[in-house]
Amino acid sequence: MPLALINVDCVPGKANKLARRWAHEVFTQFDDTTDIFSGYRAQVRVVGCPLRQAFDKPNPQRARDDLKLDPQKKVLLVTGASSGCRSINEALRALLAKFDPFAEHWQIVHVTGSAHFEAVKDAYQPTKISYKAINYYEHMADLLSCAQLLIGRSGAVSVAEYAAAGVPSICIPYPHHKDRHQYLNADKLVEVGAAVVVDDLRNLNERTARLWEELEPLLSDEQRRTDMSKACDKIAKKDAAAEIARRLLEMQ
Repeated sequence: MPLALINVDCVPGKANKLARRWAHEVFTQFDDTTDIFSGYRAQVRVVGCPLRQAFDKPNPQRARDDLKLDPQKKVLLVTGASSGCRSINEALRALLAKFDPFAEHWQIVHVTGSAHFEAVKDAYQPTKISYKAINYYEHMADLLSCAQLLIGRSGAVSVAEYAAAGVPSICIPYPHHKDRHQYLNADKLVEVGAAVVVDDLRNLNERTARLWEELEPLLSDEQRRTDMSKACDKIAKKDAAAEIARRLLEMQ
């Protein structure tokens, strides 16, 4: 029975490192990953990261309707992926008052994660900018497609989703992985001009200051956001799932 591996992070985890010696095919998201699997018998194919079919034809209007968003305002989406991210949530809360000058043209959708929702809600202070905190949203392809800017982690799937949606991003990589793979993933967006990276600094004041340093000019610069959105096309691979399925069928 042939064995195929999917490796969507820049660097493989322990399981893929162990299994690579027996693999016949390896599907990767990034070109750089191919060297890690060289020297083994597997055929390595750079196909991208398989995503849900919803990313082929997202429905931004569904997200706007579900969340009752103002159609006249741009959307800043803040997310820590499905489980949420406490350090991003804390930074966003600390920065809310700074958004007052942008209230006329922007609104914030903050996906907190279920574990953090009550803490975010309890700490929320009224602000001029429209701010909607939700614990989870099922149709993320739709929500990403209606965002003009995003703040989030840089897991392998998240990076692929940002690129597929064409949304400019401020990536805040998880800092505690030994191999720093979220930094390496985010760097792929940075290399093509689709993202900037902000360190998840331990000190909240330093973290928020660094985030605002990158965020404020992006909120003001529509041309830069447009350029970053177009740059996503250089890395997006929306047909990854179909390509992997095709090869798996051929292997049988």
